Amino acid sequence: MRKMDTNLKKVALILILIYIIGLLLVLRPPPARQEEVKTQKVLPDDEMFIAEKLGFLKDGRIDQREEKIIKKILPLYNYRKSLFDDVNVTNPEKFANLCSEVYGTLQTIPLLLRDDMLRFLFAESPYTLEEFSRRVAMFNLKVREFMGFYSGLPSNIKYGIENSKEIYKVRDLDEYIYLVSELRNSLAGLPPEIIEAIDGMKNITDGFEPREINVFLRGLYTIREALMTNVTFDDWFIMNSEHFRITDIASTFSEFVKEQRTDRTPPAFKGDVRSLPNGTLQFEITATDNANPPRKIVITLNGERNEFYLHTEHLKEFRLIRVSRGWGEYNISIKVYDARGNAAGTAFRFLHYPEVFRISFNNSGYPFQRARLYTRQEIRFMWIKASEYKPLQVYQELYPDLGFTRYGKINLGSFMGFVYEDARRKFFTFYKKPLPFYSITPLHVVYFVNYYVHSYSTPIIGTLHSGICGYDAETQAVLMNRFFMDFNLNAWAVPVPASLRSKALNHIELVVLWRAPLLVGSNYRGVYLLGKDPYVTSNVSYYPFSPRWPRKYATATVEIMRLGLLPYRPEEWTMKHFYEKFNISVIPDYPLKNLMNEFISGYEFFSPYIAFRFDYAYVQHLLNMARKGDLRLLDEFNRLEAARALWYRIDGHNMYYITGYSPDYIVVDGKGRFYYHRMRRSKMFSSG
Repeated sequence: MRKMDTNLKKVALILILIYIIGLLLVLRPPPARQEEVKTQKVLPDDEMFIAEKLGFLKDGRIDQREEKIIKKILPLYNYRKSLFDDVNVTNPEKFANLCSEVYGTLQTIPLLLRDDMLRFLFAESPYTLEEFSRRVAMFNLKVREFMGFYSGLPSNIKYGIENSKEIYKVRDLDEYIYLVSELRNSLAGLPPEIIEAIDGMKNITDGFEPREINVFLRGLYTIREALMTNVTFDDWFIMNSEHFRITDIASTFSEFVKEQRTDRTPPAFKGDVRSLPNGTLQFEITATDNANPPRKIVITLNGERNEFYLHTEHLKEFRLIRVSRGWGEYNISIKVYDARGNAAGTAFRFLHYPEVFRISFNNSGYPFQRARLYTRQEIRFMWIKASEYKPLQVYQELYPDLGFTRYGKINLGSFMGFVYEDARRKFFTFYKKPLPFYSITPLHVVYFVNYYVHSYSTPIIGTLHSGICGYDAETQAVLMNRFFMDFNLNAWAVPVPASLRSKALNHIELVVLWRAPLLVGSNYRGVYLLGKDPYVTSNVSYYPFSPRWPRKYATATVEIMRLGLLPYRPEEWTMKHFYEKFNISVIPDYPLKNLMNEFISGYEFFSPYIAFRFDYAYVQHLLNMARKGDLRLLDEFNRLEAARALWYRIDGHNMYYITGYSPDYIVVDGKGRFYYHRMRRSKMFSSG
């Protein structure tokens, strides 16, 4: 009995739980439909307007289908706000599909033409939905037809059509398509250059109006045959079309004929002449005339006239002319004549040389190969004048407050002659017993001059000793070499570079070429046998005769040593106040610089052989000659300066004064042969 009561209680409890769960399910509110949204919280104003026009707001909610319809209509509605006045919408979904279709078609049309295209579409609105459907289908076809013609037009004409302000005068899309198709067809078959010239005529981009298109079509028709058959008119039209309005295209031919008959303008031309390796002169000439074709080119070479006829009807003509002539310098004049006899010309000098030729020092070969050497008399004259006149002397100015030595500059001028005469008098009494002429040796001269320069006092500069190695070496070399000439001694003083306590080229010494070569201190007292001097035992200082001398200083070594031929560096001040003053022919050093205007802190190096490429064996050959005291070293310096003068005359002057550039260079091989590399192979010219 108790067991039955327990079972009944369990059943009752289960029934109660089932009742409660069922009650909860019945009383639970239904879930919100996901496809419905409150319009006032989601849709912008335009979409709310479209929804209202389509009757979607009656229940206050918009489902997903209705929202898709709105989204399809919205892009076209943004173009045309009167859309719902133009079409009676009876089927929103169909209307939305048609709007989407129209919008897709609009995307294929240039932006500025879209409003006009919509105007054509709705020109006869309002429409029923069925009428609108037919209109859309026709609209799509016509737009594709229009774009087929329009896309083939030049860019400026298309831009002009897009900027049209009177397109509203076109009745319908068919008429507009006809205009554009006629425009496209009228240009078809014309050369691309003519089409481009038409596209560049005046006032197109401001707006190419329908009436202007009609005027242009009639004008193009009148000159089309001339454009297709008269190449001279074609060229003239291309050159002058930009000066005409596109509506005045018909007048271009008459203007051309008028200008051709009254032409007094000579042709313009430009080109270049090139020296070919086989010895041929090649001329490339482009001649252009304003109205009449170029007819003749006359090239005169050193007075010899050569005529070349141009059989062309074009206003612009290119001609390649080759003339075989021997190597040499040519005075060239070029004249170009047009069909009416008008002529323009130019004249210039051209150097027609081989690409590589050997420089001659013995007056053999072609004139352009010959480098002129200084004669013995010219060298003697140069050094005698150097001992009588010094254009630039450097001396120490003491400014204790500055904390460093400052150097002044002075044109010593003719006072140098007084110094030389004073040194000559003192030389004979310098040693304990008088020196007869026959007993004077180079060693006597060297020791005395080294002592004299570093002890002599002057009223203005205090002493000939400046303390700067290059200037003191220069002064000693001038006096020594004058004494060597006076006493007929086989010796000569030559400066050489050196390096003191660094790896830089920062010092200059003197080497005296003699049967016993000497090293002479430049800015200090000291005379040594070359090879028995302090540089041999020094670990920090070295000179060109040392195996440690860097190859990179090879050119600089030659540039310093060649001052054994030239007494003073030919910078601008010295050129004017010494070499030109005494009518001595010397090529200025590079770069051009006036040392009288420079702040002097040391002996400045120039680069006279910037266009030279030395074989290192040749540099070693020069050093070996100096090591042996071989006076023929001066002949090598003479050859170097003569070659430099040749380079300067042919092309090097451009580096100094004109373009600042010269591609020509000279190669000196290990056997001392000089080769000129003529790299400037052409020259440009023009009629003005």
